[in-house]
Amino acid sequence: MTNIPNLIEVALLLLIAFLIGCFIGYFLRRIFQKPSAETVPEPEPAPAPAPVVAPVKKAAAKPDNSAPDGKPLALDGPRNGKKDDLKRIKGVGPKIETTLNKLGIYHFDQISVWSRKTIKWVDNYLSFKGRIDREKWVKQAGQLAKGDETEFSKRVDKGAVPSSNKGNSRKAGSKKKK
Repeated sequence: MTNIPNLIEVALLLLIAFLIGCFIGYFLRRIFQKPSAETVPEPEPAPAPAPVVAPVKKAAAKPDNSAPDGKPLALDGPRNGKKDDLKRIKGVGPKIETTLNKLGIYHFDQISVWSRKTIKWVDNYLSFKGRIDREKWVKQAGQLAKGDETEFSKRVDKGAVPSSNKGNSRKAGSKKKK
């Protein structure tokens, strides 16, 4: 029975060695190991938003600038007696500009709000077969209506586009937009 105190002493020394090993392992692990998904606590989910009572609206749509059949709404004449130079839109030459003016379309902002139905109507009227979309008239007109320039309109302003020189409403020496 003299071995029992020795066994208790050995057991206590093993327990102390085990605990010291655990502490050393814990600190070494924290220093050298990157936190894993298991060790990083999950953030609490945000509370669910209150239910929306009002119906969800679509993004702000362009105003419908057409008749029910798609024909663009016409102006009786240019606003303030001054029309925009529609030839600054790539694909619009003097002949097409005259045709658009006869339809009552004088300004970039009129073209910039064309709906799909209106584009189709004008496309059919001019026998273009998709040319308005290919040449991106609506996008160009939107930029020009805001006072921005397009690469094509810059070329027109410089006189580098022959179809825009004949009958061009911009006279030499007039101020150009910058």
